[in-house]
Amino acid sequence: MAELKEANRKLDEPSNQEADVSSKSRVTESVYYDGGCPICRLEVDFYQQVDTVGHIEWIDITELRDEQLPRGKSREQLLSIFHARTSGDNWVTGVDAFAVIWSRLPRFRWFAWVFHSPMLRQVAQVFYRGFLAWQRRDRARRQRISGKSHAASS
Repeated sequence: MAELKEANRKLDEPSNQEADVSSKSRVTESVYYDGGCPICRLEVDFYQQVDTVGHIEWIDITELRDEQLPRGKSREQLLSIFHARTSGDNWVTGVDAFAVIWSRLPRFRWFAWVFHSPMLRQVAQVFYRGFLAWQRRDRARRQRISGKSHAASS
């Protein structure tokens, strides 16, 4: 346990050597989010400010052309639920994706443990499903207003 705390502390404090390395080489996870969703945008903006070392690559799905979508993932799949791709190229979705994000951000690592408890994880999933229902309605409303879908093809 002490080793884990020490490793997390070291991740929170960029070394001088890290300052000389491009931020792209420090990226360990990629997060795909709906940049058209006002709540998602606010949350990602906040996380980007906290991620001062650049462990996470934040990818706005609505800005991607079809050929830029990750292999095996459709735009509809990515927009339907929060996705994170780990450094091991594994996909994680929903509340589990939040745990991935929190485990990489300073001051949030302690909160990632919440999803190790099956009961707390289940409660979080219920709230997240409620948010997803709102988000689908909001996305449909935004599309009606703008007269176009988020399915960019070029």
